[in-house]
Amino acid sequence: MNRTGGMGQPGPPPFARLRDRLLEEAATLEHAGQAQAAGSLRALTEAWWAEQESWNARVRDALGVHHEINNALVGVRGNTQLMLMDSSGPGPDARERLEVVLRESGRIQEATLRLRDLKTVLGGPLPRSHAA
Repeated sequence: MNRTGGMGQPGPPPFARLRDRLLEEAATLEHAGQAQAAGSLRALTEAWWAEQESWNARVRDALGVHHEINNALVGVRGNTQLMLMDSSGPGPDARERLEVVLRESGRIQEATLRLRDLKTVLGGPLPRSHAA
């Protein structure tokens, strides 16, 4: 479930509503004549927001690895399946090893799907596949 605004555009970053509420509170304090408290709240909010944005960028980068792994995995699985389907294919020992490659690549594929799901939950866009 991807957070989106209208027309499929990305929605606000996580915690954006909290940031807005804190800045509104700073404005309220300022209007009430508490400029120092308002300035402190505003400065803390902006420092927290900058850290949050930095963290979000690192998380998006780390989760983007699922795309790279999945693209390589498509080639590995596809070629392994083709080798197993070839009637003049490998001998029994090689066939057994290829079946292990196929089974283990399935486990990797499941892990990349969990990464993709995590990326979706965190609101990052899913990259388009360029698999061969």
